[in-house]
Amino acid sequence: GKTKEELLKQWYQRRVRGGEELAKELEHAQLIVSSIAEDDGHETILEILSEMFAEEDVQKRRYCALLFATFCTNEYLAIEDHVVAIWKALLGRFSDPDKEVVKTCWGAFNAATKRLSSEDMVRLVPDLRTCVGMAVENKYKRDLTYTLPGFCLPKGIAHLVLLYREGILNGSPDLKEQAIIGLREAIQLTDAPALKPSVVQITGPLIRVLGERYSQSVKMACLDTLSLLIEKVKVALKPFLSQLQTTFMKSLNDTSRDVRCRGVTALTKLVTLHSKVDNLFTDIHNGTKNENLSTRETMFAALHGTMYLGGAGMSPNLQVSIANTLKLNMGAPEDTVRTANGACFGALATFYKEEDLVKDIREGVLSAPSTKEARHGRVLALAGLARYAPGRLAKLDLVEEVCEGTLKALESDNVQVCNAASYAASRLIIHLQGTGEHGELLDGLVAGLATNCAHTSNDIRLFATSTIHHISISGCPPLSDTHTRSLLVPLLDSTTRKTPPGLRVASELAIATLLRLKSDTELADRVSGALDAKSSDTFCRFLPTAKRVAADYKTYSTIENDIFASLTPV
Repeated sequence: GKTKEELLKQWYQRRVRGGEELAKELEHAQLIVSSIAEDDGHETILEILSEMFAEEDVQKRRYCALLFATFCTNEYLAIEDHVVAIWKALLGRFSDPDKEVVKTCWGAFNAATKRLSSEDMVRLVPDLRTCVGMAVENKYKRDLTYTLPGFCLPKGIAHLVLLYREGILNGSPDLKEQAIIGLREAIQLTDAPALKPSVVQITGPLIRVLGERYSQSVKMACLDTLSLLIEKVKVALKPFLSQLQTTFMKSLNDTSRDVRCRGVTALTKLVTLHSKVDNLFTDIHNGTKNENLSTRETMFAALHGTMYLGGAGMSPNLQVSIANTLKLNMGAPEDTVRTANGACFGALATFYKEEDLVKDIREGVLSAPSTKEARHGRVLALAGLARYAPGRLAKLDLVEEVCEGTLKALESDNVQVCNAASYAASRLIIHLQGTGEHGELLDGLVAGLATNCAHTSNDIRLFATSTIHHISISGCPPLSDTHTRSLLVPLLDSTTRKTPPGLRVASELAIATLLRLKSDTELADRVSGALDAKSSDTFCRFLPTAKRVAADYKTYSTIENDIFASLTPV
């Protein structure tokens, strides 16, 4: 007679029929699958079922999923020997267009996974990561909004979390890291409702690992995973608020800068869950006075992100205390502290009491500095105001004073001061273009940037040039033809062969986006007609290059040359 495997293959190869006959055949096939005891037979079953999953006929895929579910409960199956092949086949159908197939495959995946011993779960962590990665189509791999349908069922990743949890708690340091990263990848592919039932199982082990002495890579993986979890489930993590705050604050004192930076990111996301923020801000504020420079820098960075997203709930007295610290540190001897301090001042300005803010800007930011460090720190505060609180400046009638302070700083012969002023000017231009107000101030800021694009210092020229590119791709209304022309002339001078390569590339980007060459040459034709003979000649020779740059999609995804780039984006 025929073997069980041959009978199953024969059943699969026949045309799918409807009604009672098909139901009987399916029942017979399930009996075959559940009774095969030999390992060779198990391998054959896997081959047949994997082949069936490739069928376009949804009915065949449904029956295949049902047979897989039966196979995973086969008492003779050495699950640890075949589970990777099973995962690969089942996870590959977690995005099947048919919901019934997805749900049945999910059930089969859970049935197979829960049969593994604790030791096998730990050992198989890297294999599960690989199978999950293979389940995501290439077109979605970089799409951070994509979710895998099978993971978004109720309790969708519960058994996957169970396996990774074993790896986190009982694996070697390398396997712990693999399990944590795998968990983060799964969280990324899961929606909030499906994640919420697993919050306790996910959060507890990660906090535990962060409380022990592991390598910086393990800590970084933990912090990245918790940050993503906060982003996904938000208030569902409130029961862990106190533990998470303590854990993240501890990470700000880590010897590794990468760990500290990830701690800042995590705290910045955590602050949005707080209803009472004073304790958190008091701890961070106290940290800004730490004697250790690395810790102090990190605390200022944390203060910036948390204040911008959650500072409005701070008590008035604590706001004043923090404002005094920021004014004191505008002249700090360290560049990094001054930079973070400037961003903090901008974040504070989004919610600080109006009369106190006006006084601090006029008496602290716009006053004459006594040292070069203080001069740099005050311009960084202007940049912070322009970056984070331009609307508040307009509401308090401070735009003119801040613009005048920026214009004065644009004339500085100090590279740091000049670059901070160029950044502030670019942000103010974006704001003024959006409001259509203060035309004379806009004229002055554009003229100041144009001057710096022709500066004798290549460092100043490069930074000013990059800010023009950012203005052009920021989404603000286009500059007038007159402003465009005044910026174009010095940019063209930077496209010659004598120009340093980095500056030349920056100029090419700036011209391509300033003239909006991606769509057409209408603006370029208008503006070039009014250029002087030398600039016009350079423009004609350079235009083909500018068009090539404009056609490259990377031109529009260039990261802003942000003086606050070292801080957590908010």
